[in-house]
Amino acid sequence: MMTAQLTRQINILTIEECETVRRSIHELQPLWDEERCRLGAGISYYKPQAIYYATAKRMNPILQKHFGWLYDKLRKGLAAHYDCPVDFREDLALPGFNIYCGSSPLKLSYNIHVDMQYMDLNWDPHGSADFESTMSFTLPIANPKSGSGLNIWNVTRLTDEQMDQTTALAQENAVYHKYELGIATIHDGKHYHQMYFAEDWSSGDERITLQGHGLMQNGTLVIYG
Repeated sequence: MMTAQLTRQINILTIEECETVRRSIHELQPLWDEERCRLGAGISYYKPQAIYYATAKRMNPILQKHFGWLYDKLRKGLAAHYDCPVDFREDLALPGFNIYCGSSPLKLSYNIHVDMQYMDLNWDPHGSADFESTMSFTLPIANPKSGSGLNIWNVTRLTDEQMDQTTALAQENAVYHKYELGIATIHDGKHYHQMYFAEDWSSGDERITLQGHGLMQNGTLVIYG
């Protein structure tokens, strides 16, 4: 099936562990970047590079202190899946949390996109990184009652002109993958995809996910936010 070709799933956390992470995230609410609905740096959200690297330097120790056990489980799960070493780089942001909660899911982005964040980062020395090995993942920590998931298309990068003209990215051509708590959904980032959840949002709903990317550098899958 197309879904199996475009996405993979890895069990990372139990339901109880997800609740532990959710509580810790709420305890850290004073550190949330509410403008970006974010806890932790992320190259998708913090640009130019100087802002990203500075935010990563400030937030990484905090995230490591509170979620070090989670990052360890993530690293081990990905290492088993990819059968290769997996690690984080000190200068790059740890994967952070996207947080939507409250009376309405403000500032939601349903844009259809591919993940090109790696192009904004330093991968010296030249030739050490394999840009064909990219991956992106989402690990659901809390889901709204009506569910949440990923729309993904069997279409890779298009020019802006092609984007304007194509019908290949029509919603009816998307494959929908439903998110399950504690199970990371992985894809290559090069196929067009889109965040999705139903519009019938209630005041008690939450959508919290751990988001990150990775690629191979010097024989190790480097994971970053």
